[in-house]
Amino acid sequence: DHPDRAGRLNNLGNKLGSRYERTGQMGDLDNASKHLQEAWNCGAAVPFHRIKPATRCLQLFARLCGGPNTDVIISSAIQLGKDVIKLLPTQFIIKTFAGVAADLCAFYLESRNLDDALLYLKKGRAVILGQLVDTRSDISSLVRQYPGHVRRYEELRDEINRPVQTGKQDVAERLMLKRRREAVAELERCIEGIRSIPGQEQFLQGQTIAQMQECAVHGSIIIINLTTFRSNAIIVTATTIKALNLPKLGRRSDRLQKNKEYLDFLSWLWQACVQAVLDVVLATHSSSDLPRIWWIGTGLATSMPFHAAGTHSVNSTDNLYSRAVSSYASSIKALAYAHSRAKATDRTKGTLLMATMSTTPGSPKPPDLPGVAKEKQKILDITGRHLLTESIDQPSVNRLIERLPHCSIAHFASPEQDRLTVQMVSELSLTHARLAYLSACSTAENKAPQLIDEVIHVVSGFQVAGFPHIVGCLWPSNDRVCVEVASGFYTTLLGKGEMRWHNDDVAAALLKAVNMVRENERSMSLNWAQFVHYGP
Repeated sequence: DHPDRAGRLNNLGNKLGSRYERTGQMGDLDNASKHLQEAWNCGAAVPFHRIKPATRCLQLFARLCGGPNTDVIISSAIQLGKDVIKLLPTQFIIKTFAGVAADLCAFYLESRNLDDALLYLKKGRAVILGQLVDTRSDISSLVRQYPGHVRRYEELRDEINRPVQTGKQDVAERLMLKRRREAVAELERCIEGIRSIPGQEQFLQGQTIAQMQECAVHGSIIIINLTTFRSNAIIVTATTIKALNLPKLGRRSDRLQKNKEYLDFLSWLWQACVQAVLDVVLATHSSSDLPRIWWIGTGLATSMPFHAAGTHSVNSTDNLYSRAVSSYASSIKALAYAHSRAKATDRTKGTLLMATMSTTPGSPKPPDLPGVAKEKQKILDITGRHLLTESIDQPSVNRLIERLPHCSIAHFASPEQDRLTVQMVSELSLTHARLAYLSACSTAENKAPQLIDEVIHVVSGFQVAGFPHIVGCLWPSNDRVCVEVASGFYTTLLGKGEMRWHNDDVAAALLKAVNMVRENERSMSLNWAQFVHYGP
C-alpha cells in the first residue's frame, strides 16, 4: 500500500477514461472505474490523492448505469460516495469534493432512498459555510468546554493531511506508513469520542431530517439536484419530504447577454423544472397568501435563477413572480442559522448605515455613477422618518468594517462591494444586524467554479456575520433600476412606520418592488431578474 500508488492508479484510470470518451469502448470505461476505485482504496496515500480519483469514479459509475449490472453499480457508487464524504471533515482542500454530494444524492434517489439522499447532500455541501456557522454555535461551545478534544481532533486532521516523504524503501518509510494508518484510525475514534459528549451527538454530522423540516414550517424548501446522471427536486415541508423527477432539466448556460435569450432561458426553466415543483407546492397550500419557497440549487443547478422562471409576456401569470414569494438559502443549516439570528434581533433598534461609492477607485479616469447618488437620496428620504441614519461616501474597507457593528440595516450602493471579501465580513460578529441590502453588483454570484457546492459569495459572508436577511444581485444592475427597486423595497418594508417586521415581509417587499419594474419592461429581463433575497 505505497502512498504513491494512488497517483499512479489515478493517472491510469484517467487515461482509460479519456480513451473511452474517444472510442466508446465499454471495456475502457469499466477498467477506468476499477482503477480509480483502487486508487481510492490506497489508505496510505494523502487524502487529497485519494479523493480526486474517487470523484472521477463516481462520474464514471453514472455512465455505467442502465446496463445489466446497474443495481451493483449503484450500490458501489453509494458506498464510495459515503466513504468520501466521511473523509470530508478531515480535509482542507474542499474544492476536491466538488460534485460528490450531488452525485451521491442522485444515486440514492435512483435507489429510492430519499432520506439518505437528503442527509448526504446536506453533509457534503456548503461545508466551508457550515463550519463558519458552527464556530458561532455548537463547535464554539465545544472549544470552550472541551479544548483538549478539539486540539486532538485538529492535530490528527493535520497529521493525515501531511504528505509522506517517499522514495526510500527503508525502515523509516515503513514506520511512517504504519503511523499514517494509525492516525486515520485514531481520528475516527476521536470524532466518535466527541460525539459521545452530551450535546455534541451531531458533531460534523449535519442536521437531522427533523431539524431540516423545522426550517420549512412556514413554506417549502426546494432542493434542485442536477447532475449528468439525473435531475430531481427534493421538496421539504414541515410534515413531508418528496422527490420529483425532472427529466427535462439539463445543463444549460445562463450566461446570456441579450434580453431575448434570457427570456427564452427563463421560459425553458419554468417548463423543465419550476412549474412542476410549484404544482406540488400548491397542492397542499391552503392560505390565500402566496406560498413561501426557499430555493437551494446543487451540483450544476447552483446558479440557476428559479425565482424568475416563467413566461413574462403581458398579462401572463405563468411565472414564479406571480405565483410565489421566493428566497434562497446556501444550505438548510444556513437557513436555520438565519432563523435563529432573526429571532435574536427581532426587537433590535439600530441605525441605517448607508455606504456609497459613486466612482470606481483605482481607475485612471473613474466613471461617475450618478445613479448611486440618486439611490442614496431616495432611500434616506424614505428611511429618515423611521430610523437614525449614518451615511459614508467613498469609504475604505476598514471604515466599513468599523461601522457595521453599529447598524441594524446596512445598505451598500456601490460597484465595488467585491473589495469586501467573504473572509473579512464573516469574521465579524454582529449583534444588532437585521438586514443587508447589497445593491448594484454581483454579490450573490459564486465566482469560484471549483467551489460550486460551497456557495461562497459576499451574501453568504454577511449571513455568517449575523445578518439574517440579505438582498443581493446575481449580476451588475442598471443604475435606474437599482434606484427604483431599492426605493420600492424600503417603501413597502417600512410602510408601517416602524422597524418591526415579520420574516416574510422582507422577501415580499423585494418581490413587490421587482414586480413594479417588471410590469413596465417585461422584455428587459436582464434589468430585473438579478435581484434575490437570502434569509428566512
